[in-house]
Amino acid sequence: MAAVKTGRGLAGFTLLEVLIALAILAILMSGLIKIAANNTRNLRFLENATIAEQVAQNRLLQLRLDEDKPEAGDGWDEMAGRRWYWQISRGAGHPIGAGVRRYRVRVFPEGEKTPYADLVGYIADPA
Repeated sequence: MAAVKTGRGLAGFTLLEVLIALAILAILMSGLIKIAANNTRNLRFLENATIAEQVAQNRLLQLRLDEDKPEAGDGWDEMAGRRWYWQISRGAGHPIGAGVRRYRVRVFPEGEKTPYADLVGYIADPA
């Protein structure tokens, strides 16, 4: 970038040079804004997935503690100020042993159809 000479020395950049620099800066800033928006979206997903995993683990633990082991069940829990819908289903016996049951817990945020957590656990039948 050539500077313009005046009687007193260098005067600075031309208008065209300043406009080109601003255009490049605007392009770079739009890219940074897009990256920040993607990071925010990913953060929200990871937060939901973490909370849903906690709800699923809580449900599986509660199932282990309960005397009555249902074939299936569903319900709502509240965690982190939000409501979570969970479903529990029991599979057939597992090759580990005749007294072991496979349970699947799926957790959905309120109003969504895609589960954020899908946890499988094995629970022994009460002796």
